[in-house]
This record gives sequence, structure tokens and C-alpha cells, in this order.
Amino acid sequence: MLKDRITQELKEALKGGDAVSVSTLRLLSNAIHNEEIAKQREITEEEEAGVVRRQLKQREDAVQAYK
Repeated sequence: MLKDRITQELKEALKGGDAVSVSTLRLLSNAIHNEEIAKQREITEEEEAGVVRRQLKQREDAVQAYK
């Protein structure tokens, strides 16, 4: 699942000292976790992808608003 891949890449980023990747992956991991809490169940891979898409859109909108 996507959540497992994010967790694995987060561990690698922590070991590698990549602060930007660590921050980004933590954000995604927390967003997925919050979605699971809201739905009170483990979400599907499609729902995980939807969470990632929403997070991406929020960041893109923030960049546009900043410009």
C-alpha cells in the first residue's frame, strides 16, 4: 500500500538526513492517518491516493496564492 511505501521512504530520508523529504513524507503520512481516524477504518489504496492528490492540490493552491 501507499502508506507502507511512504513509511519506508520516510525511514530512508531520516537516515539520509534529507530534511525536505522528511517533512513532506511526514505530512503525507499524517494526512493518511487523519483520514483513517475520520473514517474509523483503514482506508483503501485508492483513498490513500486521493489523500495525496488533495495534499498536492492544497500545496499548489498555496503557491499560487503566494505568487
